[in-house]
Amino acid sequence: MRHGWVVGSVVILAMLFRFTGVHRANDVFIDEITYADLAGQIAQGTVPSILGNPFFLHPPGSYILNSWVINMFGLEGHPMDLALQLRWVNAVLGAVTVGVCCLLVRGLVGVLPAAAAGIIMASDPFILRMDGRLMMETPAGLAVVSGWLLVIVLLNRKWRRPRLWLELGAGLVFGLAIVIKDMTVVFTLVPLLAGVFWRNTIPPLTALRMMGSASLPYVAYMGWVAANGLLPQWFDQKSVGVLRILGAVQMTGFNAVPSADLAGRLIEMTGRFGTSYLLLGLSILSGAVAATSKVATRRTIGLFSLFTGFMGIYSVFFGAAEEQFGYCVVLAALVSTPIAVEMLMRWRPRLRRAFVIATVAVVIVGLALGVQARTVTDDGLVRAREWMVNNIPASATVGLTSVTGEFALLPRDHWEVLPSLLSLRDKDAQYVLTQGRQLSQGYGFAAPELLVWLAGNAEPVFTFTGPTNGETVVWKLDREKLKDAVEAGQTLPPVSGGYR
Repeated sequence: MRHGWVVGSVVILAMLFRFTGVHRANDVFIDEITYADLAGQIAQGTVPSILGNPFFLHPPGSYILNSWVINMFGLEGHPMDLALQLRWVNAVLGAVTVGVCCLLVRGLVGVLPAAAAGIIMASDPFILRMDGRLMMETPAGLAVVSGWLLVIVLLNRKWRRPRLWLELGAGLVFGLAIVIKDMTVVFTLVPLLAGVFWRNTIPPLTALRMMGSASLPYVAYMGWVAANGLLPQWFDQKSVGVLRILGAVQMTGFNAVPSADLAGRLIEMTGRFGTSYLLLGLSILSGAVAATSKVATRRTIGLFSLFTGFMGIYSVFFGAAEEQFGYCVVLAALVSTPIAVEMLMRWRPRLRRAFVIATVAVVIVGLALGVQARTVTDDGLVRAREWMVNNIPASATVGLTSVTGEFALLPRDHWEVLPSLLSLRDKDAQYVLTQGRQLSQGYGFAAPELLVWLAGNAEPVFTFTGPTNGETVVWKLDREKLKDAVEAGQTLPPVSGGYR
């Protein structure tokens, strides 16, 4: 394979970035713990459930994959420990994704743009954040771009029989993406169908055969659901999931918290994710340009980028606005932008120098931000748990105040969710754990005012400051001050969770 060393070098670079700081560079995220728990249940041969209810909000593809890894390597422990061990899976898959995107760009534009796109993706801080956690977006994203790579290959083939197998294979890979995260239908089948009607980009029979094979994994999944009599539960949860994507129901993400300042948060994080924001913004623009190409394969990727970008914008303004939704948007931008740049340079040759300088600048800044992202120490919750286990008496009551704290640290004797002064007093708590950014922005159980009260009335015995959660603090409570505050009517009720 010509220039194979370029792709190989980019993959090695991606591995170096992803293997550095696997457990240290990203604080534990609540979804990781949930997914690890579900994978552990499947590994034990049980139906994946949360609080005793079968879990159908997302399909089980990524949980099944991780359950195989659990059984293969004999992994065990609390879901948070499982999540940290399983991060290695996403680190490997993320590096492979970089290689696939590099192959895509090389086939569409050439080796130099492919090298630049590969380096940018290998070090992109937002992609690293996703690949550095146990998120389903990483395996789903790999399946999405792998499917599009097969589509590009088959569109360049002329012989019927090899092309038929490529069609069925590409559709099946898209189906794997959908059975990992069904939202990826917008990044796969929707652009595929649009290609049939947009300038005859994709032959109708090709699209039909691909859509047929893409349905097979999900049909098999639904067959299992029906065979176990779980269709009503699946329908109830999936209906809520669709409403969340549409924005009719706001349960998670920035739009679910009235006090959340999305614009302020984006500005604050520019120093960490500046190049990622640029790519997120380029997805639609680059996709629109690429979709006008005279070359069918380039138009195909343009449609992929265009619809993926539209989904990202809709999520920000109307939908759930969860950060992980941006993963495939960045992937799409990385494969469509080189096409758009090459087309623009052909239309306006005088822009070539400006584009080359801009590309070099993005590569250099991206590398710097990537190094920053992987060398930072951001494992406050893990350190807080270790400190509490080693320094707090086993009989002492510890109050937890955030959703992440609940999922990451429970069950444990004498530790429980106590998000208000009233509940802390009633349970005779001696310590309380807070995560500053989550509480101050309204993402915890406890009200933001609890942080203010603790700062003036409790002793911080453990403090860790990291970019994800701000200050993670273990406070030693003064029970007399706590009692006096509650008796004075200062109960500071929680903002969510149904707790007192």
